[in-house]
Amino acid sequence: MKKAAVKKQNIKNKAPEKRAMSLYGRLNGYFERNQQTFLVVSMILSVLMCILMFDIKMSLSGDDSDYLIEADAFWRHFTFPGGKGMLYALILSPFVGIFGFNLLLLKVLSAIFTLLSIYLLYKSFRGIIPAVVLMPGMILVSICSYIFFYACHTYSEPFFMLMQGAFFYFFSKYLLRKDDVSCQLKTDWRKYLLIAFLALCMVLTRTIGYGVLGTVILYFIFQRRWKDLLYMAIAFILVFSLFQVLKAIIWPNAAGSVYSVQSLLSKNAYDMNQGMEDIPGLFKRLKENSIIYLSSCLYQFMGLIKETPSNYINWSPPRAIAMYVLFAVFIVFLFKRNKALFFIGLYAGVMNFFSFVLLQSSWAQDRLIMVYYPFILLFLLGGVCYLFQIKAIRKAFIIYPLVAIIIGVGTFTITKNRISRNLPVLQQNLLGDELYGYTPDWYNFVKGAQWANKHLEKDAVIVSRKPSFSKVYTGRDFVSLPHALTVPYDDLFQLKSTDEHTILVLDATKNMLTSPHIRYIVNTSKAFQINNQNINGLGILEVPAAELDTILHVLDEAKMNYTLDYDSFIQQNKASYSDIRIYDPDMMYRYLLDNHVEYLLLPQLRVNPTQKTGMYINNIHRYKWFISYKYPNAFQTIYAEGKDEPCEIIKFIH
Repeated sequence: MKKAAVKKQNIKNKAPEKRAMSLYGRLNGYFERNQQTFLVVSMILSVLMCILMFDIKMSLSGDDSDYLIEADAFWRHFTFPGGKGMLYALILSPFVGIFGFNLLLLKVLSAIFTLLSIYLLYKSFRGIIPAVVLMPGMILVSICSYIFFYACHTYSEPFFMLMQGAFFYFFSKYLLRKDDVSCQLKTDWRKYLLIAFLALCMVLTRTIGYGVLGTVILYFIFQRRWKDLLYMAIAFILVFSLFQVLKAIIWPNAAGSVYSVQSLLSKNAYDMNQGMEDIPGLFKRLKENSIIYLSSCLYQFMGLIKETPSNYINWSPPRAIAMYVLFAVFIVFLFKRNKALFFIGLYAGVMNFFSFVLLQSSWAQDRLIMVYYPFILLFLLGGVCYLFQIKAIRKAFIIYPLVAIIIGVGTFTITKNRISRNLPVLQQNLLGDELYGYTPDWYNFVKGAQWANKHLEKDAVIVSRKPSFSKVYTGRDFVSLPHALTVPYDDLFQLKSTDEHTILVLDATKNMLTSPHIRYIVNTSKAFQINNQNINGLGILEVPAAELDTILHVLDEAKMNYTLDYDSFIQQNKASYSDIRIYDPDMMYRYLLDNHVEYLLLPQLRVNPTQKTGMYINNIHRYKWFISYKYPNAFQTIYAEGKDEPCEIIKFIH
């Protein structure tokens, strides 16, 4: 009687666990039986999203235009693409070469890349990830508007996602599904080389693709699969070495990627003179990027926080910390429970870690993490699913479908809002107004470039803020100006007053004197001092002795602050030299001459793309201003496109 009572009690205690477990079993069984149906639904949703989020226009960043220009150069001149996504440019080259800058065709190509990557996501993990994780994940990915925004642009992200999907498909097929059984080198060496080749394709599409090598190495170390580690390392070395040899033979003078390791590790990728980043600086990047991408972009992808304008970061350190903790817990938790999910989490973690350390925090673009979102989502869903199969909390498994539903509702809400904003614009674009949707500053910029193409000499050299963007809309070449055409601050110490001329320093903050004697124009964020007054801009003149009295009279009449004691000024302001920019009007003038520049486009592109604040990006304007202070007749306005936020076309007269 006593034993029977005990047995009865045990059965009674296990019943709730069995019922809780049956929820997982029923859900997983349902998704397994209907995998093909959910795949079809996922792909149909993806196609609809490609259509509803389609944008016929080029983006404002210019990166998508750069890839087209690289592709055009390769097709026409066999120039190796040394830009940001060399393999992507190679793939685009026949389409650009044959059909020109046909934006509709090229954007459809990006959509196809995206759709194939989603299909490969399913093929890669079917059978090795629970269907209750994979299929809801597929549906959630298929309604994420952030993915399909880039699916209709010629950024490298869609193609990278395709290469990423192909890598995972073959890595899963040959190595993840083997369950600790290594391939035999004698019969399976082609498999290792294929995986290494796909890794190379990822690297040649985005420099950050090198992270996949670290992921594979770490995975085999954690799994103690030493043979696979050795074979894969040899395959990587062979494939990457062969590429470098072929590149050196075919394109011996080809430049590397724009985003080389040196440029990524510099303090400012656009001004190498600022030097290389130190260890504290890299940790600062890691912290800032973690907050930007994990607490803002990732939460918006999942619909867990409200959508914000692209230039506004809804950052929250606690949210970023929570995501780090969740990732760490799940990576440990899934290590022995599901190797496929563990590999996915390892990949997402490694790629994002390298991204956060190497990328400038000022770039802050959601596309930099968007390519990993499908894997992050599967990893997080898998972690929650397995977590609630622990015996102690198995009864609460209902939380898992609730989490998926919450993410689904949030994702759908953001997607619905973005589609409702995009459809009226898309309608007008398809009806023939290809520029509808641009703000007046960008509209005038495009129309100004088109006017220049139509009315200026066919061989004229024209400066544009976005040369590749302007070429896509006109078909002709434009050129850019250097990001930082400045002189070293040491040059200030070389200036000396002599009997023939006097060095004069004046306050240029409010009004700069136009004079043929200007030597340098200096800006700084730290204040200089002239006669105990703080200023952030100054002009340095070399005044001939015969004209000194006349110029001093003009300055006194205008009540301008100046000093003739140059040596004392230099010594007094030593602390400000670490953060200055020194512009040489003569050097800037010579640059235009040496590069045969004849015209410049001066658009008033907003600093804040979403608002008209009166502040605009004025790099080219400043270039013109600095030269004009010394050579006031060097430029002539010949046309202005638009009255509100116009784009001026000016001629360089020399």
